[in-house]
Amino acid sequence: MKIPSGELGEKERIGWRARLGVIVLSTNLTVEYEFCHMLPDGVSFHVSRCLIPDSSKNEREKEGEILGLEEDILQAGKQVAMSRPDVILFACTVGSFLGNEGRHSEISDALTRATGIESVTMTSAILEAIQSLGLKKVTLISPYPEGTGMREKDFLERSIPGLAVVSMKHLGIISSFEKNLVPYSTTYRLAREMVTHETDGLFLSCAALRTMEIIEPLEKELGIPVVTSTQAGLWACLKRCRVKGSPQFGRLFDLPMASK
Repeated sequence: MKIPSGELGEKERIGWRARLGVIVLSTNLTVEYEFCHMLPDGVSFHVSRCLIPDSSKNEREKEGEILGLEEDILQAGKQVAMSRPDVILFACTVGSFLGNEGRHSEISDALTRATGIESVTMTSAILEAIQSLGLKKVTLISPYPEGTGMREKDFLERSIPGLAVVSMKHLGIISSFEKNLVPYSTTYRLAREMVTHETDGLFLSCAALRTMEIIEPLEKELGIPVVTSTQAGLWACLKRCRVKGSPQFGRLFDLPMASK
């Protein structure tokens, strides 16, 4: 096979519309799988992994593991920056809402300073998605332990004025890896059970939770928008790159393309 010489044509370049840098935990299987299926044509993503021991035996130890990742996150950011992405996403929900109130913004700011590339955390993306959809009464489903789930509820309600989590269910899983193994049929059934007559939006939390296949069915059957961690992270990246995603992955992608 003859290798063509000279410059590549615009559409021959990998990520000719946009290139995303994505930082995932070393235990995560889901983000790469879902991004592969959800990305629009001409958009590429490139991953760096942030090492997490995943050896904790209880909820408190697990939260300590996650809160201790700052240096690893920055190192992973510097590595993925070598692929020259247009934007960098720290794709871990719990890793960016635990700790002090503004930690999600502090992480993205630190990544931007370290790499010179615009960065966003999954938590910031989720807040942006919920607000952009105008949701006020949300049902929350997560694989987290109960205490972590309650902290997420409190964080969401403090961060978005007027938001109330009206019902929720947390699966009590401590291991970061085990969260990847929750069948999406389980999440689908839980969502249908937990949504109340008050609910105007459903949030499926955690970057390891497989959700891609159930977004469209749940939106059609429940008649409300569905936000998931991975979907919101991708949406926020595409929004910053001025690229529209496919509405088959949620009403979120049907929103008008506007500046951030």
